[in-house]
Amino acid sequence: MLRVMVVGLGPIGVGCARAVRADAGLKLVGLVDADPGKVGRGILDLTGPPDAAETGGEGLAVVSDIDQVTADADVAVVATTSWLDRVAPQLRKLLGRGVAVVSSCEQMLWPWYAHPVLAKDVDAEAKRAGRALLGTGVNPGYVMDALAVSLSSIVRRVKLVRCVRRGEASVRRRPLQAKIGATLSADEFGALARAGKIGHMGIAESVALLAAGLGCQVPPGSVTVTLEPVLAEQPMQSALGLIEPGQVTGIHNTAQWQNERLRVELDLTMAVGTPDPIDVVELEGPVHVRLKIPGGLPGDSATVAAMINHLRVVHEARPGLLTMLDVPIAGCRGQDPAP
Repeated sequence: MLRVMVVGLGPIGVGCARAVRADAGLKLVGLVDADPGKVGRGILDLTGPPDAAETGGEGLAVVSDIDQVTADADVAVVATTSWLDRVAPQLRKLLGRGVAVVSSCEQMLWPWYAHPVLAKDVDAEAKRAGRALLGTGVNPGYVMDALAVSLSSIVRRVKLVRCVRRGEASVRRRPLQAKIGATLSADEFGALARAGKIGHMGIAESVALLAAGLGCQVPPGSVTVTLEPVLAEQPMQSALGLIEPGQVTGIHNTAQWQNERLRVELDLTMAVGTPDPIDVVELEGPVHVRLKIPGGLPGDSATVAAMINHLRVVHEARPGLLTMLDVPIAGCRGQDPAP
């Protein structure tokens, strides 16, 4: 049975804690969050009434720092931040305790794009500690990057990869709706976008991982990224309140990169009120392949599932700062409780 620590108890972290408790092969041994309003609270106080399958961890209380977790852990779920430089101190503390890590940190998907020097240092520290670190999720981590790489395994030449994701944000968690700017004015959105304080994270990292999976290296800073607001045409409700016509419902985010043999195009819309959600992965070459997922992948539950399914993978993986190209397909490894 793997002993699991969860660091960061927002909606994704809490979802991961619940999933650990519902898996007979996993044991929850630590809860960490820096929010003073969560410190000292128990798991049921955070999650509410458990499902029938959820057991264990009832005696745990949230602590404010990894160092305060007294139990030994084999692997940690880290769901605290999108930036590698901000999560690095947490990674180092966990490595110091001999704990492997699965993280939703978007820049960890391909850490050499935004932080090549830091990524090299963290990789070396992970190798010295003999443990693996992995960034994953649904987007980035799967639907606009790893899935396209996997799909390309059935063709011999690819000249263009195009991934389109149209997501309905009204069914997503409140923090995501805030991150995409729901209820803001267009001017407010623009100011935050220019400051790098709003929008989807990790789209350039998705391009870099996808290209690497097809044998191409994407230099840091070479991906062209655009970020524009989607504006409401009629009133609609969100988790943040009423969105009036002309206010922001979400984002339209694109990324492009190419070299002499490959072009990558990613096109993401994540907004409240998006009609006909869908995920599309398209490969162009001598053979044209188009994969469509009507309704799109369910972002929040899929992110939790990706994290939990990779716990066993990262525990068994070779040491280092790894990517989805370095580990085997996780599959759904959940174990139902004994009857």
